Amino acid sequence: MSRLASLEAIRDSLAEELVQMTEQCEKLRAEAAVLPGIRAELEALRRRHSASLELMGERDEELEELCADIVDLKEMYREQVNLLVNKIQKASSSSTGNI
Repeated sequence: MSRLASLEAIRDSLAEELVQMTEQCEKLRAEAAVLPGIRAELEALRRRHSASLELMGERDEELEELCADIVDLKEMYREQVNLLVNKIQKASSSSTGNI
């Protein structure tokens, strides 16, 4: 009888293991069913990320160009102010020289 009891214990153990493996298999199948959607979502996120990086690069270039334009405009204004000051000084000195 002990052999029979031993075999029954093994059978019960294997049955329990089969139940656990079946549950694990079902869980993995459920996860696998979701996987294509997750992959599609990941690919969409990658495309958005890439597009965002490209837009950021374009904005950085525009910003650098605008900063350079501002520097150029400041220099032009300084030159114009200096020219006007020089004209005013010449006009002032020539009018005082005539008096």
